[in-house]
Amino acid sequence: MGHTSFGLGGLLSFALLNSPFLHAQATPDVITRDVVIVGGGASGTYAGVRLKEMGKTFTLIERNSLLGGHGETFYTNDDKPINYGVEGYFNNSVTLDYLAKLQVPYELRVPAPAEDDYINLRTGKKVDAPEASKNQSAALHQWMDSISQFKFLEDGSYNFPDPVPEDLLLPLRDFIAKYKLDDAVWGVFSHGSGNILDMATLYVIQYIGVPHAKAFLNGYIRPSHGIADLYTRATKVIGSDVIFNSQISQVDRSRDGVKVVVRSSDGKTQRIHAKKLLVTIPPTTRHLTGFSLDNRESSLFTKWHYQSYYAALINETGIPDGHNLINIDPSNPFSVPYEPFIWRVDAQRVPGYHTIKLVGNEQFSEKDARELLESSIERLGQVGTFPATKPRIVKWGDHTPVTMSASAEDIRAGFYKNLYALQGHQSTFYTGASWCSDYSTLLWGFTEDVLKKMFS
Repeated sequence: MGHTSFGLGGLLSFALLNSPFLHAQATPDVITRDVVIVGGGASGTYAGVRLKEMGKTFTLIERNSLLGGHGETFYTNDDKPINYGVEGYFNNSVTLDYLAKLQVPYELRVPAPAEDDYINLRTGKKVDAPEASKNQSAALHQWMDSISQFKFLEDGSYNFPDPVPEDLLLPLRDFIAKYKLDDAVWGVFSHGSGNILDMATLYVIQYIGVPHAKAFLNGYIRPSHGIADLYTRATKVIGSDVIFNSQISQVDRSRDGVKVVVRSSDGKTQRIHAKKLLVTIPPTTRHLTGFSLDNRESSLFTKWHYQSYYAALINETGIPDGHNLINIDPSNPFSVPYEPFIWRVDAQRVPGYHTIKLVGNEQFSEKDARELLESSIERLGQVGTFPATKPRIVKWGDHTPVTMSASAEDIRAGFYKNLYALQGHQSTFYTGASWCSDYSTLLWGFTEDVLKKMFS
């Protein structure tokens, strides 16, 4: 009997299908809705649940066969869940209200008992732990003290004062030097993405700001039967108002509403007329092909930079159970690895399994990531650190793009002010990780605010 899986996909990518009106199996009827939601990840699913509760009509368009975005869970033969994407949520009223609404049983997220092994995965050899790693709580409190001046970021949004504080635009290495935060670097790195020392401090805060640090220190919660359970229950609530395995092929937008053409993987097309469009996928020109972006939109959406990010579940590695591998490189400042790199390899409560996270730049492909994964694990065996061999990749998640960012020059010139001013333009509203910190609880709160604007 094989394993079953709820692989809920990575970040969503929508592309224009060539000649969308060709090869349709039948002339579709037009359906009318209050809202069309594009993308069924954390934000889009939440929006669907709330719109249902508000009594609004909607259609949710999801490229994959399941809802959930980064919320990926693998179930073993005996039905034990292993989360290899999102691993938990902030323990606050936003999360608790949502879980209660969906009747999702939950528990404190307690990592599997394991020993932390600090490894330079470039060489495969064990190295000494960074001194700062020995008291991450103190490091995170020091970090929180230094960034508490930016209270306007604590909801995860990019609602800045004008002008944007220059400290937020400093590369992290300069912010660290200015505020004498050397001991905090390791604690901050362990929650970030990419070459963190070169990253604008703003984006580091959006990965590990005050609410994130408090959640880490106080403990996360998670659905008792896997992150996927939340999305299974949400799917039941949304019901027939989601179209799976479908892509947008054309959108006509105006201040009077939107006309959407959806094409499913079986070739069928559906026309939808709606009062409003809610876009939850990354707003890049590649993802929004078919949207006929105007100059106001494309001038912003062409400025994005991002990181590539992959998550995997592996076994048959030769790495002993009860061992986490934390990647550090003592030859670099603060011992943080440079991209592309494996962030960490974590033991699971189910024997034989580890999760692994891999980070790179925009050009870091899935092929590159798989090769890095396999060569890094095999190297552990080659140098005698562990009896490691080529691992079996049980599940794979592509979360690219993450850490959507703009240059300091563009931010200083009003990038986010202009981006947020697009809300409602051409009857189109936006939510998701490009508009708010990429943590589900904060995304749900941001989405709630967007829904209020849509119907105010």
